[in-house]
Amino acid sequence: MAIAPSRQVFEAAASWYVQFQAEPPTLAEQRAWQLWIDSDPAHLAAWSQMEQLQRHLGTLPQDLKRRALNSGQQRRQVLKLLLLATGTGFVGWNLQQHSSLGNVWADYTTRVGQRRHLTLADGSQIQLNTDTAIDVSFDATQRLIRLRAGEILIQTGKLGDQRPFFVETRDGRIQALGTRFSVHQLSGSTRVGVLEDRISIQPGEDLAAARILTAGQGADFDRRHVGLIHPFRPSEVAWSNGQLIVLDARLGDVLDELGRYRSGVLQCDARAQDLRVSGTFRLDSTDAALANLQASLPINVRYFTRYWVSISHNA
Repeated sequence: MAIAPSRQVFEAAASWYVQFQAEPPTLAEQRAWQLWIDSDPAHLAAWSQMEQLQRHLGTLPQDLKRRALNSGQQRRQVLKLLLLATGTGFVGWNLQQHSSLGNVWADYTTRVGQRRHLTLADGSQIQLNTDTAIDVSFDATQRLIRLRAGEILIQTGKLGDQRPFFVETRDGRIQALGTRFSVHQLSGSTRVGVLEDRISIQPGEDLAAARILTAGQGADFDRRHVGLIHPFRPSEVAWSNGQLIVLDARLGDVLDELGRYRSGVLQCDARAQDLRVSGTFRLDSTDAALANLQASLPINVRYFTRYWVSISHNA
């Protein structure tokens, strides 16, 4: 007979989740958690549902998934979201505050760890990176891609097509001028990079701040301004070939990037974050990437569960 955990048990399981996401569990906390799991079959059933949710954490807002959850308000928000996602409900929770929960209604999507290639009606090629959602709207006057979440790589098609080609994000619009370029929706800005020809960036609230980027250039922009232009290298879209290529990068930044391609929690302590990393890693095997990092750096990679990994400095 299946065990149906009560709401109170779900709240306890979600509380453990939030506590361990805020910081890596100590040995004492792990023992206390194990005692809680072993004390009641309903506890194990509730935690199992939490693990099922962790496999699909790409549906949760990034700011709640990765933020250090220290304040009581943040803690209550995540508890509510977890309880809602596990089907226990919470009347009054405003789904519109978390637009990524609506990405399932997008025209094209990818799950966490998945990539996808599309050919559009005009011959344009679009590659969707992990946890991405887009809408496609072509009409007689324009070709429009709405990037709801995630990252895309675009090769525009049909140079003779006179309709302008736009990519729209929360921060504004990018107009393609016969080009190959990438667009990444970040939590508070949009990141663009040009591989061929040119693009025009148009912040949503200040069209006078528009900027032109050419091949080899990248920039971040928000609704009011375009940030500093910086070099953009082909290796930055190596994800389109299933690779992450880094050169003398911070381990913390590398783990943040790997974390985009796996469900669950991937944590790193402060002492290990500034270790330097160079190499090429397969994005379809993040566990292998973590094993390679452990073999080459003074770190320990500990699997608290399959979907809960903690990295610490071993010196």
